[in-house]
Amino acid sequence: MEAIKTERNSSYGDYILRTGTGLMGQYEQVFGAFFYKKFLGRSRIVDIGPGRCWFPRQDPKSIIAVDNSPELVEHYSKQGIDIRLGDAYNLGLPDAYVDGVFCCWLFEHLSDPLRAMCEIYRVMQSGGFGIIIVPTPHNINAFYDDYTHIRPYTATALKQLAEDAGFTRHREVFLPYTVGTMRIFRYLGPRATLRHFHFADKFLRRFGLVNKNNIALEIWK
Repeated sequence: MEAIKTERNSSYGDYILRTGTGLMGQYEQVFGAFFYKKFLGRSRIVDIGPGRCWFPRQDPKSIIAVDNSPELVEHYSKQGIDIRLGDAYNLGLPDAYVDGVFCCWLFEHLSDPLRAMCEIYRVMQSGGFGIIIVPTPHNINAFYDDYTHIRPYTATALKQLAEDAGFTRHREVFLPYTVGTMRIFRYLGPRATLRHFHFADKFLRRFGLVNKNNIALEIWK
């Protein structure tokens, strides 16, 4: 079993390192900047399953990345990212160690999401804040185009998951409307794209224009 686990981690690491270059990599940085704004004022944040580390790059001094791929840990450590070997079930951090938790597109791959959510609860300080982003069943065929996906999440499922882990204050919200943002990025650049993200989050949401393919669980401890 350990050999199989190592092989899977290696395949995942290889995939991350060979994708997301060029325009997509730059676009991810804007996506990271949008979410990082929600963590301003937090002194120690952990990003669980950081992928290409577009979120930790927003503030390398305050953000710890935890990933289960030795290749990614080695690669991004050389780029000045504080990235450590671990996984969603064992972050390798002390109790009440962080005041912020970010986790994007990982929980859909987990066989035991409650165990991972309890680990988040353990490492989060009182007064801490977290965001967990996951796909919804809105486009179920596209969801299962990734054979590593186990389950999508509804708002009700995320509410149950948060409360079962001990979080009494939480919110489930669709991501901002993102149709056309890549075109904005290509022709107008990152600043215009970030402004569009904030506009969509603040104004388009009022008219029901949201990204129903992805949902965020916001948690407070």
